[in-house]
Amino acid sequence: MTVVLLVGTAACKSATTSPLQLAPDPTPPGRWSEASIENGWITVTVGLPHHGDGPYAVVLNPIVPARLLLARGIGVARWRTNWSLLEPLSNKEEPRPTASAANARKVGVWLLQSNRPGNVGRAYFQIISQEAHQSLPRVIDHLRTMPDIDAGRLAINGSSTGGFTALQAMAEEPRLAVAVVQVASGDYRCFLRSSSLALDDRGEWLVDGRMVLDDDYELEIAAIDPIGRAGNFPPRPLLLLNGAEDRAIPAACVHRTAQALEAAYAEQELPDRFEWVEFEEHGHTLPAEAQEVILDFLERRLSVPKALRGRG
Repeated sequence: MTVVLLVGTAACKSATTSPLQLAPDPTPPGRWSEASIENGWITVTVGLPHHGDGPYAVVLNPIVPARLLLARGIGVARWRTNWSLLEPLSNKEEPRPTASAANARKVGVWLLQSNRPGNVGRAYFQIISQEAHQSLPRVIDHLRTMPDIDAGRLAINGSSTGGFTALQAMAEEPRLAVAVVQVASGDYRCFLRSSSLALDDRGEWLVDGRMVLDDDYELEIAAIDPIGRAGNFPPRPLLLLNGAEDRAIPAACVHRTAQALEAAYAEQELPDRFEWVEFEEHGHTLPAEAQEVILDFLERRLSVPKALRGRG
């Protein structure tokens, strides 16, 4: 059975970071190492606890403070794809836009912005797919070479853009054992139609009330949309969190994601391995209680010794 907790608390003030981004987590005490892999294309940073017995479970791209995980005997790993290496390829002389093109009305905002509704968000999902399908597997390859890491207890976290990446990764990468996804949707068509960052359900960008994507883009979305591959997620435990008032990630799109995942876990008779928490009166920034929910889930699902639980 899906666990749905509706937590009503005072609404938070707007986050100071950009939409679909998180503030960086300061580096806490621990045994840290950094490696450059794939000829410098990816940088991997790993932190392991000073205490406890390895090999350690590791959380990739944690969305709770790393110090809290390290205190519980859980390692952390972050990766960075060095997109700047592509800059020399983009120095070609491009045609100067015409006056009409320069003044054309843009559709969507931020990384999802496009010059027409049928292409909205395409570049954004291409970046996410690169991270999930190309960079992450190489990162896992690297982590599996480290003797202090338990390759069978790799968890991926993701909030917002990172949440989209985590959902795609879980649908494709069987070496991930656990996932925590916060303020992200696995129903990409719902997200593109209704998100305030995309078409925002605005009639001027719909055709007879329907979202119409370019034909080839429609095929791309169908190939990567996580709810279409929900059966790939079980038996691995998954926690999904969202805010009921989120306009960037509309609750209706998260509900559709949760329904697809709930059905997939129920079909494999593992309903308790999918947990869903929705926070009332909160938008894209979740309350402090979310951190405790995540830590509890990771401790349980990564088999953290009881003596280390709740530390930090």
